[in-house]
Amino acid sequence: MLVALVPLLSFATLYDSYFAQLVTRITDGQLKVQLAATRNEFRSHLQERRYELEALIDQFDSAATFTHSGYHTLSPELKSLLRLQLDNKAIYGVAFFDANENLLWSFPDQALTQARYQNMRMSPASKFENVDLIGPGEHTWNTPSALLMRKAMITSPLSPSAPTPSIALILRFNILASISRSLQLGGVYKTLLSTPDGRYYDTVGQPASPSGNFSQHELVPGWTLQLVQNSELVEPPSARMRYWLIGLVASTMISLMLLHWYLSRRLKRQVDVLVRSVEQVANGDLETPVQQLSNIEIGRLTQAVERMRGQLKKVISSAVDRERQASLGQLAAGLAHDIRNPLTTIRTTIQTLARREHNPMHKDMLEMVEEEIERVNDVITNLLDFARPRPPQAELIQVCELYEGLIALVNASARRQQVRLKVTCSKHLLIFADKGHMRQILMNLILNALQSMPAAGGEIQLIAIRNDDKIQLTVADNGPGIPPALQPRITEPFFTTRETGTGLGLAICQVLAASNHITLYIYSRADQGTRVELHCPGPEERKPDHE
Repeated sequence: MLVALVPLLSFATLYDSYFAQLVTRITDGQLKVQLAATRNEFRSHLQERRYELEALIDQFDSAATFTHSGYHTLSPELKSLLRLQLDNKAIYGVAFFDANENLLWSFPDQALTQARYQNMRMSPASKFENVDLIGPGEHTWNTPSALLMRKAMITSPLSPSAPTPSIALILRFNILASISRSLQLGGVYKTLLSTPDGRYYDTVGQPASPSGNFSQHELVPGWTLQLVQNSELVEPPSARMRYWLIGLVASTMISLMLLHWYLSRRLKRQVDVLVRSVEQVANGDLETPVQQLSNIEIGRLTQAVERMRGQLKKVISSAVDRERQASLGQLAAGLAHDIRNPLTTIRTTIQTLARREHNPMHKDMLEMVEEEIERVNDVITNLLDFARPRPPQAELIQVCELYEGLIALVNASARRQQVRLKVTCSKHLLIFADKGHMRQILMNLILNALQSMPAAGGEIQLIAIRNDDKIQLTVADNGPGIPPALQPRITEPFFTTRETGTGLGLAICQVLAASNHITLYIYSRADQGTRVELHCPGPEERKPDHE
């Protein structure tokens, strides 16, 4: 109802206001006053130009002036007087004629050409207070319309009895035509200026054709003003009023129906998108993000569903990790009991046989068996470390000493692979963590970096810096990097890309880092290497001893 009523009330208000103003504007008294004012302004404009023309005639009384080279015979003062005439916006220039009304010269030089003058002479001349009004000539787009106001000299400069030459002002016709612009009463009337040749011009001096009802009002002899009525505005509107109202109501109803149809379809599309997203979450698809919609209400709902999906994914992932770690703990305990005891017996037996064996080939084979037994034992140890890590025993650790100990252990392997180890660390940096856990984490990261290096060697950097209230330890290499498709899975247990790997290295690092309140970040780009950052607690985060 509001949508229907507001346009109707607005239309009625504007209608009454507009036509009330219109009736006031087109009263006869006001029209007569404005017509008189326009006629006076038109005549005053011509009279001012006539005074200027007569002043020029008084100054140019030399016979040499009225020749084809008359401009060059003028004194500097008279030339300045001509230039002064051009300061008047209503004047294009000044023209000089002989006694037979032939054009001699004009100022400026091209202000009036012979062709333009002949074109003007084709229009009937009219008289205004002892001066001739010639033109305007035929309108062209290249040449602006102009009107000649010409007056002959009182006496000839050649001899008193000889025919007299004349001088003319070249007037801007568009200024003369624009005087009637004030009569265009809000569009009720259109004003046209009629010249002696019977042509009509609008208020900007362009040719026009009268149509409809019009009235004529003489301005000066030969020049009339045509007032053309706009029948659409002055026509009584009562006959058409009801059709406007019926059309407005019908268009409002149609607009309401179209708006309802558009909003319902748009809402249905958005609800369908939201339903599909919720069904995906209900079916267990927690990886696909919920499509966000721009609508305010539905958009807020999709944001809430997206937050629910993310939280649900975290809860399920955390529950799966806890369940998996508990299962691995039970499995690791069983393996440690059921496999390590036989392995110990086997290793003791192999060592005894190796001491008694004199055949070098057999002795090498026994040593290989012992190495494989040790590798199996390491796998079980890694599995136990991941499934049931011991609680951390935090202490203050000097980072440089920790790095130096690790470098001593891996330096030989690095030299064999032609890999440079570079340490950047301040001697005063301390972290608060479990020393054994930190050694294990960093050793795993360094060994992963060594194993990823190409045959041509490379460089591994161990960096320690202070980052706000944390100590940032970094292990960076310039190896081949990790493919983007594999990066989300590199910390999953038992995920590995190496044939001899167990896939527990980074998983153990993440578990041990979390138990020491350390945040682990992995950044890798193809062909640019991998950088692992550990944001560790500083010494200021150490709890008091009594706690």
